[in-house]
Amino acid sequence: MKFFLIVAKGKKRGMPIPIEIDLFLIGTAKMCQLRAVHDDLGEQHCAFSVRGSKVFIRDLGSGKATIVNGEIMPPSEEWPLHKGDKVAAGPLEFMINFREKQLSQRDLEEWALKQLDEDHGAKVSALDELEAVKNAQIDQQDPSAVAGAMIARMSAAKGVLRGRLRISQEATLTLVRIQDVYLVDDAELIHLKKELHDNLSHPNLRVLLDFKNVRRMSTSATEMLAELVQWLRTFGSSLAMCRLRPELQTMMQGMQSLYGFRLFPDKEAALKQRW
Repeated sequence: MKFFLIVAKGKKRGMPIPIEIDLFLIGTAKMCQLRAVHDDLGEQHCAFSVRGSKVFIRDLGSGKATIVNGEIMPPSEEWPLHKGDKVAAGPLEFMINFREKQLSQRDLEEWALKQLDEDHGAKVSALDELEAVKNAQIDQQDPSAVAGAMIARMSAAKGVLRGRLRISQEATLTLVRIQDVYLVDDAELIHLKKELHDNLSHPNLRVLLDFKNVRRMSTSATEMLAELVQWLRTFGSSLAMCRLRPELQTMMQGMQSLYGFRLFPDKEAALKQRW
């Protein structure tokens, strides 16, 4: 997987800058891989690093603000980044994105501009996307349209990816599988909470959170999930959880009586029950 900073404004808007080394520095110093001279940019302003399949940003304590998705980072702190995140350092603004397949330089530039253009369009939740696929009008006389619709519906059945979530619908359930293995980092939890809110703000849902991939959770994560239960109720929706590891189930059982959510061993058990 290859990560890119896509320039989000200015004459070079849409320019994809690959992060190909362990430590990619932005600042005014000559040692920085991306250098610019500006009063709002520190000598060593911030750094990007790639570890495995994740990219991180660290504010380098220059006294100049590093801004991620509109929030000022605390000095010298490191945050994880995700596809579509916005980073600003002085006059520089970027979108974070990644690709798994190689492209020619021309195709890469077209791809980068498309990412920026799509980001400025209306945001569509996963449930809206699933509903659009379900209700799409198909010209039965057009074989390519029929084939395309079949592929879209097969893909929708597997679920729509939204950051750390895979969201699908089955019968009356909205299934939300959390892709992360560890729910412990506070910055990660902020992103996860936003993705849950962005995609589940629909009325009268039965939301089943699937914890198959999650191995460890912090107390902050359990508190965030408890808040999610209450937030969903404002829409007339309910929440249950399934496939928690024994130690995680013990953590959540302590909050069940306070917040009134259900725990199930799997999706099939949740489908059979009323909640």
